[in-house]
Amino acid sequence: MKYKNESCGQERTMTWDDTFGFHCYRGIDCFNSCCRDVTIFLNPLDASRMRKALGIHSSDFLEKYTHRLISQINGMPAVSLRMQEDQDKRCPFVTDQGCSIYNSRPYPCRLYPLDTDQGVEYRFIVDSGFCHGLLEQDQWTVEEWRKDQGLYDYDDLDHDLKDVMNPDQLWEEKIADPRMQDMVLMSLYDPDRFREFIFESTFLRKFKVDEDIQQRIREEDLALLFFASEWLRFILFGKKGHFSVDSDYFRQKQKELMSNKRQ
Repeated sequence: MKYKNESCGQERTMTWDDTFGFHCYRGIDCFNSCCRDVTIFLNPLDASRMRKALGIHSSDFLEKYTHRLISQINGMPAVSLRMQEDQDKRCPFVTDQGCSIYNSRPYPCRLYPLDTDQGVEYRFIVDSGFCHGLLEQDQWTVEEWRKDQGLYDYDDLDHDLKDVMNPDQLWEEKIADPRMQDMVLMSLYDPDRFREFIFESTFLRKFKVDEDIQQRIREEDLALLFFASEWLRFILFGKKGHFSVDSDYFRQKQKELMSNKRQ
């Protein structure tokens, strides 16, 4: 989460056992101020939850509510929330009563007023001059705050996706092919389209996937994300996971190709 034209005067670094004071509520004079003129990057679980809360196809969610960004370092696609095009540049989901999709709010909103790079050290992203909730008496440890805000749900997935999404690991060449960039974007941020790709194309003819895995990824978005991480390890790094190449299919395709060449 990045704010424009706001500097944080509290440079304190904290770990899980450190405490801080914070309480946000409707009626505090800065209520909803943090929901404007801010850059919020979405992770794959955010995109999945938000589109489900809105009841729309994930492709429609990406088109209407996000910006697609491409890393200049490794060509990896990323997604940020599209703010409204008004003077305040407010979040499209904020109302006078607060967040309209609060239970499905993204990771940076859950972690606020904190920020972290690697999930080990935490710091304030704003100071008490901007966020008066920091002047409230409610006390939290960082670990208590993470648990209260539902951030533990992200831990296993973040660990599973680290080698896929982290630009400092395993990247030998930049992803320059727009088709590959779109494949990564679809796998991570567009679960409805990725599910259609698996079940409505020749995917399951090319790759062998256990039936119990098929059932889970057909019904569960979280299982689909874990499958996406293994799929991307395969297409990016050649690592196999819960699927294997169907050699019979490729031998048949090779025969067809050779037959066509002779004709």
